Order: sequence, then C-alpha cells, then structure tokens
Amino acid sequence: MGLLQLLPFQETGGSLACITVGAILGILVLILLALMAYQRYVASRRPVQHLCDYCGHMVSVASDCHHAPVREKFLHGICTECKRECRLVCAKCKRPV
Repeated sequence: MGLLQLLPFQETGGSLACITVGAILGILVLILLALMAYQRYVASRRPVQHLCDYCGHMVSVASDCHHAPVREKFLHGICTECKRECRLVCAKCKRPV
C-alpha cells in the first residue's frame, strides 16, 4: 500500500478546502449556540410589554386572580402570588389582553 492510499485528504488543495469549510461550520455553530443561550438566559428576564386592546397603552400584564405580576408562558401565565396558571390582564385597566 502506498502512502497516498492511507492519507486520502492529503491531496493537493483538497485538504485546505475541507479545513476551511469545517472551520466556517464550527464558527456558525458556536454563534448559533451563543444566540440560543442569550435568548434563554438574558432576553427572557426582561419584562414584556403588551398592547392593551381596551386602553391602548403598552402595559405589563398581571394575573386575573390576584392582579399580581406573572411569569409568562404562551397565552397564559403563572401568578407569582398563588403559583397557579392564570389569564393575562392589563395592569392598568384590569381587562384581558
């Protein structure tokens, strides 16, 4: 067996192209992981403002049970006072958002 058969990526020019493509893909994966971590740990901590259909203001939401702040989920929230699921209401006019 020849040395060229054992090392197939040692051809002229092919090795540099494979390394370059691998490095670019690795950098893109790292950027994607960094953006996912930012979304999960940093952006989710910021308060979300909603447009109230009734009073027309950009407001934070409250729970319909205790009018306490909520941890938001999709289309509902978790009341911070009683720890139960609740609907989201406007913090100013107390109507559903």
